[in-house]
Amino acid sequence: MSNQTSNLLPKIAAIFQQSFERQPQLYVKAPGRINLIGEHTDYNMGFVLPAAIDKHILFGFAANNTEEVCRLRALDMNGSYECSLKDIQKTEHSWVNYLLGVVQQFQKRSIEVKGFDCVFAGNIPIGSGLSSSAALECGFARGLCELGGVTLEKWEIARIGNQTENQFLGIQSGILDQFSSTFGAKDKVMLMDCRSQTFEYVPLELGNCCLVLINCNVKHEHTTSGYNDRPSECKQAVELLQKDYPNIENLRDVTPSMLEKSASNLPQTLLNRCQFILAENERVHQFCEHLKAGEILPLGELLYQSHHGLQHLYEVSCDELDLLVDFTRNIPEVLGARMMGGGFGGCTLNLMKKENSHAIAKQILKQYTAKTGIEGEAYFIDIEEGVSVV
Repeated sequence: MSNQTSNLLPKIAAIFQQSFERQPQLYVKAPGRINLIGEHTDYNMGFVLPAAIDKHILFGFAANNTEEVCRLRALDMNGSYECSLKDIQKTEHSWVNYLLGVVQQFQKRSIEVKGFDCVFAGNIPIGSGLSSSAALECGFARGLCELGGVTLEKWEIARIGNQTENQFLGIQSGILDQFSSTFGAKDKVMLMDCRSQTFEYVPLELGNCCLVLINCNVKHEHTTSGYNDRPSECKQAVELLQKDYPNIENLRDVTPSMLEKSASNLPQTLLNRCQFILAENERVHQFCEHLKAGEILPLGELLYQSHHGLQHLYEVSCDELDLLVDFTRNIPEVLGARMMGGGFGGCTLNLMKKENSHAIAKQILKQYTAKTGIEGEAYFIDIEEGVSVV
């Protein structure tokens, strides 16, 4: 058990006892994730390179011997909620909807969910692009499985989380985040083909370098930001490209030569979106090849290329993220940086030399605050295992 987990566990146990006059039957840990490269490629059936990290949500669960009463406590939000499992409806509480959506997915699969109590807390910064939402969904789903004596494959747990977002919350996301939280392995990244849903583990060996996340502390909410526009735009682009290439189903099927030949049929905005996705898929493969060969220096350049595309072609960055990336360009110890996650806020991913990395992060944060007046945060992360019973 990690130190971070052991710090959260007594807190959850105490609140559980106070709220429900007994102790949890079980604890489940669900990690956040990073994606080294391959942003917005998942819902275009492309390639991604994620990993689970040592920031997570910890859940305490217990059956409450009722047929239908669900009682929830979110310590980080200082929130509580109680409802009947027989009548699952969306609420005005965002965090509750992620959990109720999971219950609904169980019910759609004819998996009985009986009354239970749940208390949870975490150390994944909300709205940071580290996918606290997928950790919430997948950890909660695993807990319901354990409580009900149900065995579901990891892929099914990931799908339950993803379908919660798509069907209950109306977020048109791909399965990257839930896959990462569920399948994570210590010190390994995962090269996944989002169409076939096949993947391989690749050891993350960075030599004298490390990964540092810097949070711009601009919060984004996928249900209200421009996130949902991007899948729609990609779908529009595919429909226009199908006039020349009727056999393509998504941007994964489009080659650079096909795009070049049909470029005049696309509005510039849609052409930009396509150019980014095609280039980003290629960068995922290049990144893996360099990683397997132990070539660390080229990884940084690929990160910068990815950010440039996210900023100018896919247009999901923001001024604060761009500033954080720009500050790194004149620091020799930083090999590369890019915005990470859905965009419109959150963190940058920085590949830098281990030596002096804390001082370098402080330097970037100092420049950032001086320019924006916003206090950012730096996270030094390790790669950890996926959802697990503690």
